[in-house]
Amino acid sequence: MDRERLQPGALADRIGERPLIVSGLGLQAIGMGWIALIADPDLAYSAFVVPSIVTGIGSSLAIPTSANAVVGAVAMDEVGKAAGANGMLRELGGVFGIAIAVAVFAAAGSYGSAQAFTDRFASAIGVAAALSLLGAVGGLWVPRRSPT
Repeated sequence: MDRERLQPGALADRIGERPLIVSGLGLQAIGMGWIALIADPDLAYSAFVVPSIVTGIGSSLAIPTSANAVVGAVAMDEVGKAAGANGMLRELGGVFGIAIAVAVFAAAGSYGSAQAFTDRFASAIGVAAALSLLGAVGGLWVPRRSPT
C-alpha cells in the first residue's frame, strides 16, 4: 500500500477527522491505562514496549488529525491564525496535563521506596489515561466532514 495513503492527513481526507481523533485518543488512553495497570518495581522494561507502542500509535493518529481539523475548518486566509492558536492550545494542554500528573504523584507519592514511587507513577499515568479518554469523548463533537 502507498505510504502516503497511510499518513493521518491523507487518511483524514478519506474518512474524516472524527474517527481518527476518537480512535487515536482512545488508543492512547488504552496504552496509558495498560501501563498504569502493569506498573511494578520488578516489571521488566520489555513489558512496557507493547503498551508504549499502542500509546504512540494513538497520539500519532490524534495529534496531526486534530491540526488538520482545525485548519480545515477555517477560510484559507485564516489558516495561519488557526494553526498558531492550535499550536498554542496544544502546548498549553500538554503543560496542564503534566501539571495534573505531577500533582497526582505529589499528593501521596514519594521516593522513599521503589514501591511507593511505582504506586504514585501508576496513579499519575492512570489520570493521564483518563484525560485521554475524556479527549476521545470530546472528539465525538468534531463536526462530520464528507470524505474526499
